Amino acid sequence: MQFSVTFRHMEPSENLKEYSRDKLLRLEKYLDAVIDAEVVMTVEKFRHKAEVLISSDGLKIKAEEETEDMYSAIDMVVDKLEKQIKRHREKMKTHKGAAGKRDISLSEGADFSAKPADEDDEAADSPPIDRRSTVTPEVMTIEEAGSRLARGVAGQIIFIDSGNARLSILRQSHNGQLELVTINH
Repeated sequence: MQFSVTFRHMEPSENLKEYSRDKLLRLEKYLDAVIDAEVVMTVEKFRHKAEVLISSDGLKIKAEEETEDMYSAIDMVVDKLEKQIKRHREKMKTHKGAAGKRDISLSEGADFSAKPADEDDEAADSPPIDRRSTVTPEVMTIEEAGSRLARGVAGQIIFIDSGNARLSILRQSHNGQLELVTINH
């Protein structure tokens, strides 16, 4: 986490700086990318104001809170940010499909059958897997896979490249570029 704190109209406090950093670290679990956090703490008469701007992978969220105590202002602003991030994640899930998941997208005609997660398969310290899928990829050219991807059939296409008979994944990156992953076995 990249972290900066600015104190306005108050003495810089290492305790406040560390407190705000610790509170903001709990937001990392909701974001996939590195977080840049800018904190501005201001005191005007009896009003203590905390403003935070978080940037992560193109997402920018800002929140501010004003109370009579700087520590409570930090707590409240972090709660606001947490709600905004959760709302954004939920919005992204619903935007990406009815099931809310787009981890594995299939090419047309692929065999998809979900199998239940076996408790024996999961290691004790690994994150739980909430969905397992079996994919039977089709044989097609890279151009056919690109055409299906461009039509919006899926977020990524898993297929066997007819040119080299290798398992491949064609997906669109965040910047809109197509990315081809060829799997060697």
